[in-house]
Amino acid sequence: MKIAFFSDTYIPQKNGVATSLNFLKKTLEEENHSIYLFIPNIPNLPKEKNIYTLPSITFPFQKEHRIALPYSLKYDFMIKKINPHVIHIHSPFSLGIFGLYEGKRIKRPIIHTYHTLLPDYAYYVWDHFPNFIKQNIIDEEKARKIAIWISREYCNHSDLVIAPSTKIKRLLKEFGVKKPIEVLPNGIDLDKFRKIPKNEARKDLNLPLNAVLLLFVGRLGKEKNIEFLIEVLEIIKNNTDKLIYLVIVGDNPDKRVMEELKNKAKALNVYDRTIFTGYLDYDKVIKAYYASDIFVFSSITETQGLVILEAMAAGLPVVAIEDAAISDFVKNGTNGFLIPNNQEAKKIFSEKVINLIENRDLYEKISINALENSKLFHIKILNKKLLSLYEDLIKEYNI
Repeated sequence: MKIAFFSDTYIPQKNGVATSLNFLKKTLEEENHSIYLFIPNIPNLPKEKNIYTLPSITFPFQKEHRIALPYSLKYDFMIKKINPHVIHIHSPFSLGIFGLYEGKRIKRPIIHTYHTLLPDYAYYVWDHFPNFIKQNIIDEEKARKIAIWISREYCNHSDLVIAPSTKIKRLLKEFGVKKPIEVLPNGIDLDKFRKIPKNEARKDLNLPLNAVLLLFVGRLGKEKNIEFLIEVLEIIKNNTDKLIYLVIVGDNPDKRVMEELKNKAKALNVYDRTIFTGYLDYDKVIKAYYASDIFVFSSITETQGLVILEAMAAGLPVVAIEDAAISDFVKNGTNGFLIPNNQEAKKIFSEKVINLIENRDLYEKISINALENSKLFHIKILNKKLLSLYEDLIKEYNI
């Protein structure tokens, strides 16, 4: 099958969409499908076949992202010559506009995976507007409504929408999306997860050997709620004699964000128990999972939470704030703990972490269940469903 992907992000950019798209491209190619990937010109792109880049500039509000020209005459002719069976779009913006145009032009099925909950990220654009605009023209709520409008209109121009979780399917319907929506999580490449002895992984990453390590992986942003985890660390430190560290893997081009988190840790007297690694290459992220004891997560804006699946694939029990996207695969008390997002959240979250640390039998049970459950999300398994969706649309189009 010939499949054209359109995305505004790809590796080496560090985000869940780039990672999952790389896995998807690689595994489909291993199954002898032809993948043609259209993306912005990104610095330090890997050398892979059938990657086509469009001129791009840095996105002014989030420096790690790029904005590309939404059209290329050269690729316009090339796509017609390739004549892909389906167009699969992974972003509604620059390359998403180009992909939508091409799908309509050559009359091919258009699939859109809704990777990012746009209304929850509208703040990042709105916050950079001049104060006059924010106060008199577009307030934060209007920015959210614009993001909902973009989500609805783009999805309704597609033939099929893929939601990474039941939460996203529900929200898209609430936004007014009328086109068919299928729930299909982004898979993980379990072939990359080969158990590494804990102390070996810790030595490689220069992490403490004789301590309990709580791990967070993700972009350091407002929506990830990392301050919550630092506050939880303070409570844990004051309620156990165990030596416990919080390892935060990730960064933000706006260096003020990390400084604010460091200042928070200093103010709560847990800076000496907080380790900021910055961005890590993916092989080192995997080592960080195997080096750690418990995965902690406090975001409630996820479309899926790919890092949680990765942590489970390394056998880590998960303690997370309860969120519908995460509850698709984290089952409370079985392979992790989901904490209601209320006034008692920090207290209960801390208690669950301490319970896992002090109750070895419970820890082992949760760890084994997490590892087993992660196998259901192997990308090679999920690819079969994706290909089935492609084939159904191809039949509808009589291709």
